[in-house]
Amino acid sequence: MQVQKKSAMFLVPGMLLFFGLSVLLFTLPDQYPLITLLFFTFVLSSSVMVSIEMAAVFAMLVTLIEFGGTGVVQGPEKFWMAAQIVPLWSGIYMVQKFISRSAESERTFNDVVHERQKTTLTLHKERESLDQRLADLGKQAALRRHLFDAVQQLASLLDPIMVRQRLMEFVRSIISKGTIHYFAGSAPRDLMDRWLMERKLALLVTDLAQDGRFKTVRAGNEVRSILAAPIIVERQLVGIVRLNGFEPQMFTVGDLRILEALSLMASLALENLQLLAKLQEGAVRDNLTGLYTRKFFDERLAEEILRAGRYQTEFCLLMMDIDHFKRYNDTYGHAAGDQVLVRFSQVLGRLARPVDIVSRYGGEEFVIIVPQVNLVQAREIAENIRQSISMETFQFGQEAASQERVTVSIGLSHFPQEATIASQLLRVADYRLYQAKEAGRNRVIG
Repeated sequence: MQVQKKSAMFLVPGMLLFFGLSVLLFTLPDQYPLITLLFFTFVLSSSVMVSIEMAAVFAMLVTLIEFGGTGVVQGPEKFWMAAQIVPLWSGIYMVQKFISRSAESERTFNDVVHERQKTTLTLHKERESLDQRLADLGKQAALRRHLFDAVQQLASLLDPIMVRQRLMEFVRSIISKGTIHYFAGSAPRDLMDRWLMERKLALLVTDLAQDGRFKTVRAGNEVRSILAAPIIVERQLVGIVRLNGFEPQMFTVGDLRILEALSLMASLALENLQLLAKLQEGAVRDNLTGLYTRKFFDERLAEEILRAGRYQTEFCLLMMDIDHFKRYNDTYGHAAGDQVLVRFSQVLGRLARPVDIVSRYGGEEFVIIVPQVNLVQAREIAENIRQSISMETFQFGQEAASQERVTVSIGLSHFPQEATIASQLLRVADYRLYQAKEAGRNRVIG
């Protein structure tokens, strides 16, 4: 396009100049060397400044003029003028080769530049993609650090309230959109709560106004986006963590996955706390009777001795043994023996005060720490236990003959009147229990 513009601009003045030189050649034949030089300069300059095609046109005209000039010029100059056509076209050819080579070099250069531009653009795009990838990896690394911290912290907590509080803090710091709420219990407040309780799945509502599942919730509700997840402990829903947004499309599927992970961590933490409580309870409670274990009794007896010694108070120890217990096992089976133990434990639990420590000491033996009582009061408590047990009816089978009464023998000891250390208290109570057995059983000695 640029070459065509140059050709059009050069054509008219070039033709005028060319015809002027032609006229000079025929009017001043003695000046033909100078005029020929001007022709050559004109043609070669047109090849360089305009195009080789334009130069070829003018060279053709010059050739015609040269042939025409041979009829005007006489002598040796005629041959000389005809011979000048060869260097003219040789010059055109050389210029054309030079221009072609220059054009080829320019095309090669342009191709190289174009390829480098493409390479630069590709590298720029790859850099942008890499930067975006690095940014995404940074976000993922930060998210993983948050989740790792959440796992560590939630798993280390020993208080369910702290678990819920820390859960809210992690949700607020990681998702950081909308308003966050935690609802404890299993009573649904709206359709969304009911949906979560029935399915025990996380819920994402991108636009409440367009969601057909919760039509009745739409009216007058400013909330447009909802993200919620249940807290499940031993397959029971114990709470819901919910985020409300006042614009549509506020929460994404990625936010849903994060909330699911956090709620699962909180659920596991609460479940672990329940299991820990059960394990701790199992460590201090007898599996069959539900009374305290001997280990727990030994610890509490030592504590009670220290407490009573510090505050100058007294307490009594009741040691009791079910009479003829082996006979129930031998006659009716071990299930009957377990029944006796359970019923006896229930009577003790019913009669004991809240401050009393009732324990299964081993086999059919039981002990009770009775704080702040003297021997007379302890004897009344023990007699009440003995009478209550003797009034219980045990049915070990369908026949009337399988109906039995169970009795108990009880021995007492007193702190600090009779003993001041745990082993002495137990020895005194055990000796008096032995005396009750030897005296005929079903009695209290102390």
